[in-house]
Parts: sequence; C-alpha cells; structure tokens
Amino acid sequence: MQNLTIKRIEQIDALRGFALFGIIMTHMFEGYLASMTPPQYLGFNIVYPLDRFAQVVIQNLFVGKFYAIFSMLFGLSFYLILDQKKGSSSLKFIWRLVLLFLIGFIHHIHYRGDFLTVYAVFGFALIFFRKVPDKIILILGLFLAFNGPSMVTNSISLLQKSRQETVQIIKETKNIAFNNSENNPVTQANAYFDLILKGEYRKLLVSNSTTGFYNKYNYLKFSGRLWVIPGLFLLGLWIGRKKWHEKIDKIPLVKIISISALIGIPLTIVSYYFSKPTNTEIIHYVGSIAKDASNIFMPLLYIVIFLYFFKLSSTNKIVSQLIPVGKMGLTTYVLQSAFGIFIFYGLGLGLLLQLSGTVALGLGFVFFIIQILFCKWWFSKYRFGPLEWLWRSGTNGRWQSFKITEIQKIE
Repeated sequence: MQNLTIKRIEQIDALRGFALFGIIMTHMFEGYLASMTPPQYLGFNIVYPLDRFAQVVIQNLFVGKFYAIFSMLFGLSFYLILDQKKGSSSLKFIWRLVLLFLIGFIHHIHYRGDFLTVYAVFGFALIFFRKVPDKIILILGLFLAFNGPSMVTNSISLLQKSRQETVQIIKETKNIAFNNSENNPVTQANAYFDLILKGEYRKLLVSNSTTGFYNKYNYLKFSGRLWVIPGLFLLGLWIGRKKWHEKIDKIPLVKIISISALIGIPLTIVSYYFSKPTNTEIIHYVGSIAKDASNIFMPLLYIVIFLYFFKLSSTNKIVSQLIPVGKMGLTTYVLQSAFGIFIFYGLGLGLLLQLSGTVALGLGFVFFIIQILFCKWWFSKYRFGPLEWLWRSGTNGRWQSFKITEIQKIE
C-alpha cells in the first residue's frame, strides 16, 4: 500500500515537472517579455525561417496548454493538502496562500508574467467549494474552464450590431486623444520595453508593482484566464474527489488519448486558421471558441500521453527524471524566471533583440536539463527545495527539518 502512495505522488510530481518544461519553453520564445510587444518590435525573435515554424509550434501547441496542466494540478493539490487530511484547518490553508502571494509578489515585481500571485488569489475561492457537491463542481468547472463567461458576452456583442457600430464611432472620435494618452497600451508597452532593454532595476520594480498588476488584470480579463484558471482549479479538485490519481492503472489511457486527439487536434487547426487578422469578426469568434476548447483537450491529450509513458517500463525511466523538478516546482519556476531575466533583460546579458526564437528555445531546453540534474542532486541531500522549505516552515510556524539524515538515506 505504501508503494502505491509513493507512485501516485511521483506521477503528480512528474506531471508538474512536465508542465514546467512547457512553461519555460513558452516564456523563452517570448523573451520573458510578459507584455504587449510594441508595433515597431513585432517579430523581434523571428530571424531565421526556422523561427517562423517555431512560432507556429509554440503559439498553437504550447501557449495556454502547459499552464492549464499546472493549474489543474493546483486544484488537485488543494484536495490532497486540505481534504485528504482529517482535521485540516481552512485557516491554515488560507495562511499558506497568503505566504504564496508574498513569494509571488517578490517574483512579480521582477517578472510581471508571474502566476503565483494569481494562483494565491484564486486559491481562496477553493475554500468555499470544500463541501460543494461533486456535480456542481464539475459543471461549474467545465463552464469556466471553457471560458464560458467570455463566450456568453462575445455572443451578446455579436448580436448587438448597431450598438457595436455606435461604440466604434465613439472610439474613432477619441482615437487621436487616446494615442497621445499615457494610458494607451502601445505607449505603456513602449515604456516597459524600454525599461527591459535599459535594465533600470529600480524603475522596473516600481513599474511592475504598480502598472504591472493593472496590466496583469487586463490580460487575465482579455485572455479569459480570469475565468479559465478558477475553472481548471475546480476540475483539479473534482479529479481529486474522484481519486483518479489513485486509480491511474484503471483509467483507459489509450481510449482517452484517441478521443482527446480526435477533438483537440482539429480544434487547434481551426483556431490557427480562424484567428488570422484578415478574417472577419464572426470567423474570429469561432476561432476564439476553438482556441478555448483546444486549451482543454490538448492539455488532456498531453496528460494522458505522459501518464501512458510513465506507465510503460520502457519509457518510465525517462519521464521519471521529471519527478525531482516537479517536487521542487516552486523553486524551479522562480529560477526559470531568474534565468530568463538574466538572458533577455538589460539587468543581465540584454539579449532580447539579439536572440532568435529558436536559439532562445535551445537555451531554455539546456537550462531545463541543468535543472533536472540540479534537482536530482539537491534531493540527495535535502528534503525540500529552498522555497518549498521556506513556504512549509512559514505555514507550520516553525523551521522544518531540512537536511536528509543518514537514516533517511537508508530508508
């Protein structure tokens, strides 16, 4: 029975490590910009023909996919931490989220693409679903994960043609004044891009701790992640309630792979072709629905394929290398941001406008391999990752045992 528990935890950690691989590859290709690219710098990472291909791959097979896996695992972790332990205190979990927000805040003021603060804020909502019936959690989780609220509002907007035309006239009337305003997104993007290139540390901290949070909220709202992330949390909670993580051997992985591929791949293709700027508004609308749906089915496809490889004896040893990375997920994620800032920002090497997207992907891949080796070495000596240890110690209100003793090594 003990071996089954260890295996279950290893699968979760390995999946988390897999998600972190996709996250660093996405952010490396984007130059760890986490902001709108100014018009004059569009395509700054497209240097070689191969970069154009890499862009298509990243935008369609990476963006929105791996963070979805990470988000579902967060909801599952909520179940494992709070609901699986008898007598667990909601207040303790809230304190844990407060500490996560503080860690995320420090991370955010250096890299505004941080999602730790977002997870901490949305994580509070999970407390209210602790005793909600499974059926409601599943229905609401699916509605939010598929970006249902945005779909509803976009549908209403399409039906109100006359109102849209009126709004458009008003926008065009104010266009000149808006372009000269400091609130213009292009103006803000230029200012932030300039901060990154110049490496003005103090100004960067001020910008990220003020405008950065406002821009993050706007991005969450515009992209639909304001709804999608809580939905993914709820789906992860539902998976925990159903104890799928304990019954992986009984899950028909091959069947789910076939179904998710038959649905997810066509949706991704539709999203790609329907999202082009030259398309009409209605085609864009269909493309946005396809994109939101593909961001559910493709992560599902990735998860079941990964679990299938984890299950096979011939590939288990390879995918198991991701276990230490996932076990040290918080530290791994923050170190990835530190690496990206060092490579691209003026604070470090300042290579944002000098690296092609493909070269950046290569650097990200090499650094991730280094992280695998580092995490494997680290856990041969220590019980927790550095940030995980601080987080756990703060949560429990006392310093946790850090080093592995000789007895623990033997066990």
